[in-house]
Amino acid sequence: MDDIKNRILDKSKIRFNHFGFKKTTLDEIAQDCCISKKTIYKCFKDKEDLFTKLVINETLKGRKMILERVKNINDPVEWIEKFFIVSIEYFMEDNFLTKILKDKGVQGSPFLSVDYYNMIEKDIISIIADAIKEGKSKGKVRDVDETVIAYACFKLFQALSYAKSASLSNDEDKQEYYINSFLDFIKYGLLK
Repeated sequence: MDDIKNRILDKSKIRFNHFGFKKTTLDEIAQDCCISKKTIYKCFKDKEDLFTKLVINETLKGRKMILERVKNINDPVEWIEKFFIVSIEYFMEDNFLTKILKDKGVQGSPFLSVDYYNMIEKDIISIIADAIKEGKSKGKVRDVDETVIAYACFKLFQALSYAKSASLSNDEDKQEYYINSFLDFIKYGLLK
């Protein structure tokens, strides 16, 4: 059943990505998967459940990929810097999850609540806060409130990546400058 569920998730991702939540039907997904709609209902309660599970699945994949790329970095400050570099690269891509986060439901569905976005935010802030805490314990990071600083780092990251709320310029060179300034701000703001 996992193979069928994964095929449904893969095919529905293509559909939702191309047509959005509202214009995608379970009949179309069933046809894309060469299965009956009844089979979809064996795996998912309804279209909303399918979409929610897909977004959660994509979130976990992205998280895993980012953490995998920084796992061998022992220095907490270098880890934080690389974490943001990898995260920015990921969220600058035009992928399914990025579209969902950018549109906050426009491309997605109306039931992806604020709770979903808060869940992602809390998870990322917790990861950053843990790295800051480790840096403090190793004497590399200034004595700061790791949760407050992690929150501020996340909001700055968000503004420079998928949220685009700090779209200061469409010029890629300037965007790179802003990203490098952000990374310097984080790194040198944390160093003891």
